[in-house]
Amino acid sequence: MTALDEAPQRSATRFPPELTRRMVDRMRDGSLDTFPHAVAEPTSAFTDPVRFERERDVLFRHGAHVVGWAGELPGPNTFVTKEVAGVPVLITRDGHGELHAFLNACTHRGAQVAQGCGEARRFTCPYHAWVFDPIGDVVGQPEAWAFADIDRSTLGLRQLPLASIHGLLVVGLSDDVDPQAEFAAIADQLDSFGYDQHEVICTETFSLRANWKIIVDVNLEAYHVKFLHRESLNAFVMNHAVHDIFGRHARWVFPTFADASIVDLPEEEWPEPAPLTLVHMFFPSCVILETPVSSQMLRIYPGDRVGECTVELTEASIRPVQSEEERAARGLGAGFTGKILGGEDFPVAQQCQRGAESGLQQFVFGAIEPMLQHWHAAWRDAIAAPTDDVAVSITMAPVDSER
Repeated sequence: MTALDEAPQRSATRFPPELTRRMVDRMRDGSLDTFPHAVAEPTSAFTDPVRFERERDVLFRHGAHVVGWAGELPGPNTFVTKEVAGVPVLITRDGHGELHAFLNACTHRGAQVAQGCGEARRFTCPYHAWVFDPIGDVVGQPEAWAFADIDRSTLGLRQLPLASIHGLLVVGLSDDVDPQAEFAAIADQLDSFGYDQHEVICTETFSLRANWKIIVDVNLEAYHVKFLHRESLNAFVMNHAVHDIFGRHARWVFPTFADASIVDLPEEEWPEPAPLTLVHMFFPSCVILETPVSSQMLRIYPGDRVGECTVELTEASIRPVQSEEERAARGLGAGFTGKILGGEDFPVAQQCQRGAESGLQQFVFGAIEPMLQHWHAAWRDAIAAPTDDVAVSITMAPVDSER
């Protein structure tokens, strides 16, 4: 449980200044962060049904998942529902502002007791009208006498582990998950983002014919931008990225051509917030694209088969929207991202899946694709030894980005 009045202590800037300095250094010398060597990943990582079931069990059923922002529940008696790796989840704030997470399943026969989001003091199952309050207790049972043999206190909604990491909502799908501990390595890096103030603008869902890891991969490097996105993002994105690893989690920062002007400015004249794009990558499969004005969250989950997955793309304003014009602007941002992903990234990712299923033996991750190397190592290590702490430490070295 997390109280509404536990406001995070934020730093003055949205993006850590040292990241801007490092990015500017890369822009000045025409380089980017790298790993020492290229590596190969067997395509069985994307096609093997046995590994796939292991991933679903270890990484998802027993994992900690970023599902949204605390700003989605702006006050007491608010709620939001989520689909997390196929599991229906209900998150509530009670009358005191404390956060709770539950399996969104009536304890009578399993139907969902809530839909969407909003404000509510009671949640009523549509099947037999059992009623639950925001702390999960059953407070209404038609013909209650028929259930007198069962202790009513045992019929509350099943509570799920929940943590608010500086306003980032993290849920576990099993009782053995400690979301706070799973995000301890990166928690201190999140205090400046104001996730408790984020307001969701819109959401789009994609059902794809590709393994979930291939879809995560499209968000982890800018190497492909000037080729796949030559008529779209290539006009904006520069491949001078810097990267950081925090246990299993990571982030990378890249500039746009609009950022290039700061290279010639003294640091004291750099704009605030810094004109950069930061990509948070939260283990096992959540990606948040952070800009000076918005957050775009990609929640990526395996489907029913090894070569299928679902993606939920959510656009959020970093503060409560002040006008319809502002809301429309954020909607346009979401539409642009959805068009790029749905029209360019996801179709080629599905082609990659076909290649993996057609006899290709391996995929190759280059030295200029360090986040791919990190995440595939972290996934492998987690399913090999799910109780061990994973630490991937590889020295980054500069490389000329024009090679």
